[in-house]
Amino acid sequence: MESQQITKFNIPRPILILIIGGFIHSVGNSFMWPLNSIFMHNILGRSLTEAGTLISLQALATLVGQFISGVLADRFGSRRVMIYGLIGAIIPLVLIGIFPVWEVYAPCILFFGFAIAFIFVPINAMIFTLWPEGGRRGFNLLYVFNNAGVAVGTALSGFIAAISFKLVFLLNGFSFFIYLLMVLFLLPVADTLGKPLTRSKEKVPIFHDRGFPVLIALCAGIFLMWGAYIQINTILPVTMTNLGYSLPQYSILWTLNGIIIVTFQPVISWIIRHWAPTLSRQFYFSCIFYGLGFLMLLGNLPYPSYFIMMLIITLGEMLVLPGVPAAAALIAPEGKTGTYQGVVAGASSGGRALGPILGGLAFDMYGGYMAWWLALTFVILAFFPFYLYQRRERTFSQKVEIHEQAL
Repeated sequence: MESQQITKFNIPRPILILIIGGFIHSVGNSFMWPLNSIFMHNILGRSLTEAGTLISLQALATLVGQFISGVLADRFGSRRVMIYGLIGAIIPLVLIGIFPVWEVYAPCILFFGFAIAFIFVPINAMIFTLWPEGGRRGFNLLYVFNNAGVAVGTALSGFIAAISFKLVFLLNGFSFFIYLLMVLFLLPVADTLGKPLTRSKEKVPIFHDRGFPVLIALCAGIFLMWGAYIQINTILPVTMTNLGYSLPQYSILWTLNGIIIVTFQPVISWIIRHWAPTLSRQFYFSCIFYGLGFLMLLGNLPYPSYFIMMLIITLGEMLVLPGVPAAAALIAPEGKTGTYQGVVAGASSGGRALGPILGGLAFDMYGGYMAWWLALTFVILAFFPFYLYQRRERTFSQKVEIHEQAL
């Protein structure tokens, strides 16, 4: 591994390939996901409840795929599982691009949701397996590069959709194709091999692991946080267009999100050093930032307030989203990193599945304000599982010191 280090930054070569590929596919994927509800509501003529339900079903398909892909990654290797996932993501995107009708879109978007689980779970497993000494840094690099892609993709998504929604899906499929080529030709099998799962550990069910109760607390916390955060994807674009704002005015908020994630890393590092040296404290601060952001949305303030809201919520996002997979990697027994990442990722998808259903119903029945109250409720509830995680946090410090891991 020493020969594969990028000496200036001490980043292993396979990690660098994964994060660069993550940037590329994130650009393409950001053409599509901010506009899904708009595409279904305005182009395909479906209600917001129908749109939210399909997005929720897609998240459920991703959830199932994440549980399966985590186990398969531990047994057969993360690279192989990732290749199948990339191929599975490309096919439905091309079909939607060629046939942009509901009868094609609905089943294809569900299959796409299932396929992407076979991409992201193996990546998280490889990040920790190949660079355990990197700790939280590996997950944070992947997160930052992905969101740099979001900044670029969302800056273009509204303009591309104005030209053709077909192009949105075809370009997304092309970005996954580029990532597939990178994995096939730039990420050799030998670079991705971790320690195999021994027979003795293979027979131990996950619910008998010492870290399983802590894993459940992490899952509950990220489930609730995603249930709140997903409202910005599904409810905010419709409320903004109803208020007379254009698609580019909405999509620029996600450009800002990506820019903040890339440029505000020193701010987050300062917060971690001085206020949140442990992962559990990072989770608490994330809840506070989320809550402040959703309170602003309740105020129905003028357009510049959306930029402030996005800044505040993004700071919370930067603390919790890389932190949860890092915490899951810390508590995972040897040979079960993929399985634990799959469970945590499945909990995230569960939040993305429940959130749009409840948010869509709240919007259709009571208006946008109720969706933001719903998000606030999720955030408040998330404090409790993160407290349960904090109580056991230090018992896993024998793998990596929690303080060092948080930094």
